[in-house]
Amino acid sequence: MVLRISAVATAVVLGLAGVRNVQAFLNEAISFALEAATPYVEEGFEVREDNWSGEVESGKPLLVKHQLFRGNEYWFWAACSYPDTEVKVDIFDLMGMPVSLETFSKDGKAGARVLPQSTDTYLIRVTVSRVKKKKGNSEEAAPEEGEQLDWGLTYGYR
Repeated sequence: MVLRISAVATAVVLGLAGVRNVQAFLNEAISFALEAATPYVEEGFEVREDNWSGEVESGKPLLVKHQLFRGNEYWFWAACSYPDTEVKVDIFDLMGMPVSLETFSKDGKAGARVLPQSTDTYLIRVTVSRVKKKKGNSEEAAPEEGEQLDWGLTYGYR
C-alpha cells in the first residue's frame, strides 16, 4: 500500500514539474513580449496588465478578440521563447479588414500598431513559426510538422 501511494505521489510530482516547465516557457514568452515593448514605453505607451499566452502549432495563426477604443493608439507585442522562430502580429476589424498601421518582426518578437476608427472589438492575429536554421552557407532541415511553440501577447496604449 505504501509503495502504491509512493508511486502515485511520484507521478503527481513529475506531472506538476511538467506543468511548471510549460508555465515557465509561457512566462518567458510574456517577458520577451514585454521586452519588445520597451522602446514604445519610452515613447509614452502604458503597458496594460492584460496578457495572453499559450501554445500553438508552428505556422498556425491564432486569434485574440479584444475591445479597443477610438481616440487611443495601441501597440500589441508578441514573442516566443524558442530560438529560431518568426513571430507576426496583425490586427483586423470584425469584417476581416486589416487595420494595422505599422508592424515589425525580428528575433522572435513582433508588434503591430493601430489607431481604431471606432470603439469596437478587434481581432489580433498572432503567428509563431519555427524557421530553418542557417549554418554557414547551408540550411538545416525544416522544423517538424505539428511542433508546438509557446507564445505571449501583451499590449499598451496612449
